[in-house]
Amino acid sequence: MTKDSQANSSNIDRVLTILEEISNHSDGISLAELVKNTGIAKTTAFRILETLKERQYVSIDHLTERYNLDLKSLELGIKGLMNVNLVEVSIPYLKTLSSSTFETCFLGVYNSGHVVYLYKSEGTLSIQTTAKLGARLPAYCTGIGKALLAFQPLEEIDEVLDKPLVKFTEKTVVDRMKLYELLADIRLKGFSLDDEENEEGLTCVARPIFNYTGNIVGAISVAGPTHRMLPKIDRVNDELAHVCLLISRRLGYIEPAVSK
Repeated sequence: MTKDSQANSSNIDRVLTILEEISNHSDGISLAELVKNTGIAKTTAFRILETLKERQYVSIDHLTERYNLDLKSLELGIKGLMNVNLVEVSIPYLKTLSSSTFETCFLGVYNSGHVVYLYKSEGTLSIQTTAKLGARLPAYCTGIGKALLAFQPLEEIDEVLDKPLVKFTEKTVVDRMKLYELLADIRLKGFSLDDEENEEGLTCVARPIFNYTGNIVGAISVAGPTHRMLPKIDRVNDELAHVCLLISRRLGYIEPAVSK
């Protein structure tokens, strides 16, 4: 690497360091704080900030003399997030999850009271199920569907549950009040279960995926024969929670602050 390229790389690193540091302070950050937190020389930091300000990547509040990210930075972030494809991001995680749980993992999205299956990753212990790629199954009686339905607006939930509900197995819940309670419980706990409600002998656990707006954009489930799933359901659910959070973060999701 030449001296010029080393200098350019160093300058780029300083610019990115400053932008990242500003992004960590929702109420802005002063030049003195930037210098202290980044270790960048004051004159260098000021020169970079002036250039970023001219290009509308940062702005300064002249009353407080604190810097914030400006429109161009926000536009780049939003454009980047909008170009992220849910399936492309999820595939590696689903493959890892199916490998560690040995069961079949599904990725699905919500569509008018149904779950549409977009991707399937089979574990070493594969299963036969009606959940084929591209298939549309009712949301109210599938694990992945309930995870999706639970986070829809109340008007949408009302519309879905007002329609005739088919009982696919002896365990299919078709009582509307019970379903409202189940969906509320899913919102509270963050996951749903399908206890042989859509197919006899099949149990699955599912969790939602959120994007940068905080809205649900999909869900992932792990499904397998009841006799295999029940003994390990807690471990599988923990692994699923980790995977869904990682994917959500890749899509720009920021977890809500926990009040103390």
